Amino acid sequence: MKEIIQECFIDALGMPPTDEQVDKVIEQLPAEIVALSEQHGANDADVREKIYVWVNENINDFL
Repeated sequence: MKEIIQECFIDALGMPPTDEQVDKVIEQLPAEIVALSEQHGANDADVREKIYVWVNENINDFL
């Protein structure tokens, strides 16, 4: 999951997140996304899309 979050930051900001930012994102991900990730794996296309959309919608909370 960390890899997906890093990719989101790079796409949105042009720079990778710090480890602290990644940890904060993981802590704040909605339970629905976490459950899907546990059920299907973080590399599942739907899970990746939900993580990507959520991170991009909330990116300012992690800066």
